[in-house]
Amino acid sequence: MDNNLHDLSVFELSELLNKKKISSVELTKDFLNKIEITEQSVNAFALITHEKAFEQASESDKKRKENKQSIYSNLEGIPYGLKDIFDTRNILTEAGSEIYKGRIPDSDAHVVKLLNYNGAVLLGKTITTEFADGHPPETKNPWDPSRTPGGSSTGSAVAVATRMLPYALGTQTVGSVLRPAAYNGIVGLKPTYGLISRTGVIPQSDSCDTIGILCRNVKDAGLILKSIVGYDPNDSKSSIEANSFEINNNLNDSIPKIGFLSKYFMEESDEQVKHSTLSALKSLSDQGAVIDELELQIDFKAGFQSHRIVQQSEMAQWHEPLYSKYANKYKPITLEYIKSGFSQKATEYIDALEFRNHMRKVFIDSFKSFDVLIMPTASGLPPKDLSRTGDTRFQSPWTFTGLPSIAIPAGLSENRLPQSLQLVSAPFKEEKLLTAAKWIESILGTLPKPEIKREIA
Repeated sequence: MDNNLHDLSVFELSELLNKKKISSVELTKDFLNKIEITEQSVNAFALITHEKAFEQASESDKKRKENKQSIYSNLEGIPYGLKDIFDTRNILTEAGSEIYKGRIPDSDAHVVKLLNYNGAVLLGKTITTEFADGHPPETKNPWDPSRTPGGSSTGSAVAVATRMLPYALGTQTVGSVLRPAAYNGIVGLKPTYGLISRTGVIPQSDSCDTIGILCRNVKDAGLILKSIVGYDPNDSKSSIEANSFEINNNLNDSIPKIGFLSKYFMEESDEQVKHSTLSALKSLSDQGAVIDELELQIDFKAGFQSHRIVQQSEMAQWHEPLYSKYANKYKPITLEYIKSGFSQKATEYIDALEFRNHMRKVFIDSFKSFDVLIMPTASGLPPKDLSRTGDTRFQSPWTFTGLPSIAIPAGLSENRLPQSLQLVSAPFKEEKLLTAAKWIESILGTLPKPEIKREIA
């Protein structure tokens, strides 16, 4: 084919594979060629799994040639990437840490097993911040290398934005899927807490960690999501509701009723984000969307502090055995978070959990009147402070309370950096969330691939 296959969506690639117009091996070669051209400029991969990829691609092509199945998964034969905290059997999984240097798991994470079952082709492990925490890696933002690409699912977002991958998995404990999605101009989906098993994924905060999806459009997010949900008894926080979860491949075009969280989110946003958000809302309203401002009785600043207490306390609890042996091997920000967790009082932790329950109840009550809530994904454009990975405050409330949320592009700023909107829905209402997001995407559009800029010395 004359097309650049790496520019196509997951859905489009699946259609071509089903019609046998391309092979999985051909597709894998195309993405590997794209990686060879692009990777040195952005540093998104911890490891490229050439041998594994061709093995899986060849197996997929063999299945299709022999007509072994009447219906194939939407992910069959399509390459993807994994944040380097997902265990992969006989493949390095180092979590961006010297402590785990050379670590090779002897089994796959539960979600990797599901992807294998669905015929997905692992192209590589993507770079993460150390232990998916806040210490930034060397990955570059392809829109502007002087700015952070976000974290902790850093490499996953950059690889998707630069067309080195059609999709990748990441994780979100505070804002680690949606923020890098926003900063790199792509779609990021954080499903309901408990919907996707985390067995075999290196943890940070047990009551916050959620597997998420990074891709380039809303339809793809739905296709990927339905392939990786399911109850897992080995994950104590896996929800039994995951077994009955369904999502339609063809999301309808109904116009959503939207609650706009203006007060806190607009007050805390910079001028470019305010402008892009209001401009986007006007475009949606002009197309018939019902948008009402909503003021929730929530102290969002207190909620963010409560989230930090829970996150860091649980992080310290999990890391304690490693910390007792390897404290000198942690990077400074990771160490900062672990030490902060050790300093928290039990009463502070319990109070934070109670505040989370209050927030969750208020949020869920709001969906009696709205299909989704809307607000900016991040308070500003990707910052030039490369010592951190950006502002997590706007993504935090939904991760803390376990609600599903999605980041979708909302155009480019004056200096041609991605802008992003965030949508939130009630627990396990991903179909409603994705339907609203797809309708909004049809009005606002997606973003082109970035023209990779070389850093000026």
